[in-house]
Amino acid sequence: MKISSKLLNLIKQSKSFLIVGHINPEADSLGSSLALSLGLRKLGKKDICVLSRDPVPETLMFLPSSRIVRPKPPAREFDVVFLLDCNEVKRTGFEGFRAKKTAVIDHHVLPADAAASEFYKSLSASLIDPGAAAAGLLVYRVLTALEVPLDKDIATNLYTAILTDTGGFRYSNASSESLKTAAHLVDAGAKPWDISKEVYESIPFKSLKLLGLSLATLERKDGMAWINTTKHMFGKTGATSEDSEDFVDFPRKVKDVEVAIFFRQDGEKSFKLSLRSKGRVDVQKIAKSFGGGGHVAAAGCKINGTLKEVQDKVFKVVKKAMKES
Repeated sequence: MKISSKLLNLIKQSKSFLIVGHINPEADSLGSSLALSLGLRKLGKKDICVLSRDPVPETLMFLPSSRIVRPKPPAREFDVVFLLDCNEVKRTGFEGFRAKKTAVIDHHVLPADAAASEFYKSLSASLIDPGAAAAGLLVYRVLTALEVPLDKDIATNLYTAILTDTGGFRYSNASSESLKTAAHLVDAGAKPWDISKEVYESIPFKSLKLLGLSLATLERKDGMAWINTTKHMFGKTGATSEDSEDFVDFPRKVKDVEVAIFFRQDGEKSFKLSLRSKGRVDVQKIAKSFGGGGHVAAAGCKINGTLKEVQDKVFKVVKKAMKES
């Protein structure tokens, strides 16, 4: 996909930048944001703020420049605010930003009413490609179009973004573009083993204790597999929601399962759901029916109710989706 001249000129002509990702940031959101920030500095841009409502997860503190991420925007106006790895202001966790212009770089499916919304009509520029494996790929395209020389720090952030969003290059979105880009990033200084060790082999002990309790709830039925994590489990292990980010990958591994679901209790009667598909079922549509969103094979949402009430609602919708697929 060709990068629009609007986006490139917006970057070239602006002096101050606010870069913000989504709530509960993961490697793609953070890696992309940090890489864009580092790339802008190589273009001579000095006034840059990387913003995240939620703190950088402990497992991602190794990302170069991760410590520059701020929890609140400075009380001044920026030339441009970039929404990265999300396409709605509400996904950032903030109500709005003081910026003259707004741009979006994202690979998620747009809301159904996007074309008619005032937000999209007011965008100064965008790069939105739901077919891209990761937001990191889009930032790579932008930096390449701007002829920014990639160094080890930029390469490490982008490689981590692509690595994690393709499931270690195992998912169906591991395209030739993602693999070729990863190779270029390795040539630029990214160290695959060092990054993989940080991402996959540096899990906090409390997270594994929490996983053990959660896996004990594993169930399978009608092409679905699921696990639950309750507030009691969090309390017993001292773990937090951050420690459970990839738990949905475990029921997804069950043979002959089409849809995996992770129910994480966030409140007395509130659950955060992560849904994964092995390709046949569009879980983004399922999540959207509950006010969430995501990708065809990976999505999420929040539902209020007891665990049984939430499960009954979700199982009904998933079963219908599986019959229609």
